[in-house]
Amino acid sequence: MDRLSATLTTPLTKTDLFQIKPDELPVQERIEIEYLRAQAIARQYKLTAEDVHTLSDKFWAMHLDNITAVDVAPMALLTIQYNLAAGTLAPWAAKRPELRPILQRILDFECSGQFMLTEQAHGLDAIHLETTATMLPDGSFDFHTPHDGAAKYMPPSVPLAGINMARIGVIIAKLVVDGEDRGVRPFVVPLSDGKQMCQGVVCRQLPERAGAGPLGHSLTWFNHVRLPPSACLGPTEMPKSKKAAFQAAIWRITVGSLALGALAVPAVGVSAYVLARYSQRRTVVSSDTGKVVPIVSFRTQQIPILHALAQSFAMNAFMQRKTSGGFALFCDPKADIRVRMGVAAAAKCVMMLHIQESCTQLSERVGAQGLSCYNQIIAIQLEMRGAAIAEGDTLVIAIRLATELILGRYELPAPRYPTSLPARHEAGLIAEARSILKNKLGGKHRSDEFNRLILPRCEVIVRAIGERFFYEAAIDAGVDKKLVDLYEVNILKHDPAWYAVNAGLGSWEINEREDTAVSAALPDLEKYLAATHAHDYALAPIMTNERWWNFAQSFVTFTGGASTEVIQTPSAGKL
Repeated sequence: MDRLSATLTTPLTKTDLFQIKPDELPVQERIEIEYLRAQAIARQYKLTAEDVHTLSDKFWAMHLDNITAVDVAPMALLTIQYNLAAGTLAPWAAKRPELRPILQRILDFECSGQFMLTEQAHGLDAIHLETTATMLPDGSFDFHTPHDGAAKYMPPSVPLAGINMARIGVIIAKLVVDGEDRGVRPFVVPLSDGKQMCQGVVCRQLPERAGAGPLGHSLTWFNHVRLPPSACLGPTEMPKSKKAAFQAAIWRITVGSLALGALAVPAVGVSAYVLARYSQRRTVVSSDTGKVVPIVSFRTQQIPILHALAQSFAMNAFMQRKTSGGFALFCDPKADIRVRMGVAAAAKCVMMLHIQESCTQLSERVGAQGLSCYNQIIAIQLEMRGAAIAEGDTLVIAIRLATELILGRYELPAPRYPTSLPARHEAGLIAEARSILKNKLGGKHRSDEFNRLILPRCEVIVRAIGERFFYEAAIDAGVDKKLVDLYEVNILKHDPAWYAVNAGLGSWEINEREDTAVSAALPDLEKYLAATHAHDYALAPIMTNERWWNFAQSFVTFTGGASTEVIQTPSAGKL
């Protein structure tokens, strides 16, 4: 299902639930609005266990939906609900009938499904988590947080009493049987009944994230909570490999890396639409002619708009399995799990780069208005800062992937166009890193020198891979060549030194390529804007004068009758 033709959530944008809400609403009410919005989106898509388990087109269409640009926070909840909670539960429910009612409640969004992995003291090293599930003689489990450092960190667990929505958690814990640590397993744990926390579960609500919609992020403790034998998702025997068991338990986090990255497609596309419409209606008086001209006539407005559109179309092309070999491979359950993880890592790293890069430039081109969340662009940017960390911090997954590729442990899909500039860039960076490892570091990747010389370059390498994926997907999907050329220029600008040395393209040559690409694409701006289907999702008041002044009527207004003299009049006879 192609985002560019999807209008499934358009009716929601007309409802009161999805209109701009006053900031002065109580935090708990704002939290509950986000859950109601997520629930409304979920009921438009009606995802099934099959959709979630097989990563169907409908599953990905939800993550590519333009409704993301209206409010990112509900999409974060939906990713947790369907990818992490339902996605972890679904394969077990297929074999265990007693789990199906719980799964269906999550799929129907009758309850909030949560997924808890990281702990206060264990983030990137979550494999060493300390929450325990101790099997008792009758087969049940004692679920316990042994100390404060083992409290689950971030996943929301505050009660949703105002909307009477229960919470169920899929929680990763260390299985202990007869005093033996048997590695981690997922456990199904009730968190709240819709009004209050379940017995033995303690939640402390974290302070709000800067610039993000409140979801009730929390610290969560478990005080000897008794769970039935059916709560454990998986065998209780000692696994052959604890590491493999851990990776199997959290596999849906890898899916989440790409799912969260996919939010960049509507985020960047709709943000470009907002700036374009604002730039068309905002005018200045030309110093040359004295005539009123729209600011879209200035190159400094055109460049970020067209670059963002090119990025959005290229990313969307990658997310179509018919035209993207990398994405199709990721969705193939038979493919090497390491390669699937690598594809997701490379894609997410570039998607997060495009969001932060484009949204910064787009919001700056709106001027002072760009600082206000009601104009969408900066709100999207701030919300997506969290996505860069969730389901795999981009820097960490880049270090892991680049290191494994440099060591030659496996290969990602080979370039379809190996002589293209993006493919040459990718190959050159990897070859350079391998040369340094062999000739300067003696092949030692666990060394201080590797830490100092290679680790800082890992993200650059992985971004080059992801950019090549998107560039090739855009070509294969038939994206307008003018936008493909513009996307290629965007890639060149990310590493100009390499292209100057290895491709003979100095900064002026790159600037000329950009000018040529922008000039070619500009006449088709309206066509590109229409193709984003952003019209119903771009709610920013600044796009038209009518919207702006209607919105301004809602501002707090101050009037008065005071009279004061700022400059005192000199008394008669005095100078």
